[in-house]
Amino acid sequence: MFCLSELEDTVRVPPDLLNIPLEDAIKSVLQKTFLDKVLSIGLCVSIYDIRSVEGGSVLPGDGAATYKVCFRIVVFRPFVGEVIAARFKESDSNVLRLTLGFFEDIYVPAPLIPRPNRCEPDPYNRY
Repeated sequence: MFCLSELEDTVRVPPDLLNIPLEDAIKSVLQKTFLDKVLSIGLCVSIYDIRSVEGGSVLPGDGAATYKVCFRIVVFRPFVGEVIAARFKESDSNVLRLTLGFFEDIYVPAPLIPRPNRCEPDPYNRY
């Protein structure tokens, strides 16, 4: 469900972040860039650590420093058929929608819902 992936990226650290420790500034930029985004590897949940930082060049006319950063990121990547403990969000006769708290778009189509089951509409629309 969760895995650790190693990525490499060129990070532009703006001038207003250059007064804090370099690793903290880079981590802040990485969080803004990657967290809560879905990449080809899955949903990025957290920056785990920074493995290496190279460079630190400043381009002419730009006050930001540019670094080549190698880092590890925690990724949510469930596989098809994986059993997940989730909370009920909503349903109808065709699909069941579940939430993990940080991720709310888990849809289970009716043919994959274990039998026996039944769908009874709530006349008061409480959910």
